[in-house]
Amino acid sequence: MNRLLDIGFIKIGYWELLHGELHYVMTESFCDVCNNLYAFVCDGEVKYIGKTTRLLKKRMYHYKKPGFSQSTNIKNNTYIREALQQNIAVDILVLPDNGLMHYGQFHLNLAAGLEDSIIKMINPEWNGNTKIATTEPQVMTATLKSDEQDVLMKSDSTIHTFNMAPTYWKRGFFNVSALSSDAFPDDGDTITILSQDGDKKFSAIINRTANKSKTPRVMGGEGLRRFFQENYKVNEVISYQMLSKNIMKLN
Repeated sequence: MNRLLDIGFIKIGYWELLHGELHYVMTESFCDVCNNLYAFVCDGEVKYIGKTTRLLKKRMYHYKKPGFSQSTNIKNNTYIREALQQNIAVDILVLPDNGLMHYGQFHLNLAAGLEDSIIKMINPEWNGNTKIATTEPQVMTATLKSDEQDVLMKSDSTIHTFNMAPTYWKRGFFNVSALSSDAFPDDGDTITILSQDGDKKFSAIINRTANKSKTPRVMGGEGLRRFFQENYKVNEVISYQMLSKNIMKLN
């Protein structure tokens, strides 16, 4: 997921089950946008990449109510349902195309140009996952921006904690307690997670729709999952500090 966030993907909606029926909730500003490259992300892990020249809300409707002959829609409908039934958040991310990219007089369709490359690189499970991924998910060596270097030097007296639940360790996310909720940004915002000495960093997305209490779920995906598994044990108490609304440091 970090690679999608780094090139400009943003959260614009999510899926939910209401009385057994699948529904999508989307930001109104993106409902009427065409030529979309979109992703379904489960607790920070990219599961599906798709593109559409139709209105995004119409494309999502066909996942919600697939036709009898629409095999891709039927499969993704099933995958989304199964994830939600396991309390796995399923977010909708989009790479906005402002229509300004041209080659000579011709508009470049960003969705069409990037879809194949992203699928080949990330190899999402719901796209088929038939080939061996060309790039293993790596823990990123930090190249800190100047503002990140500044906040890393600050001493924050407030210590927050969470218990490393088995699901966190396996999937690379964690839920924030109600007491710490206000220290985090809004739903869909991104946050930078730094290791204690600042040599590793990850981009994560804030989800405030997965938990009924609306407390944040910090979803770091594959990179954070690997870092958790290499550095922590299940049920270990993990402490962290909020250096700003959008930067946190693991201790």
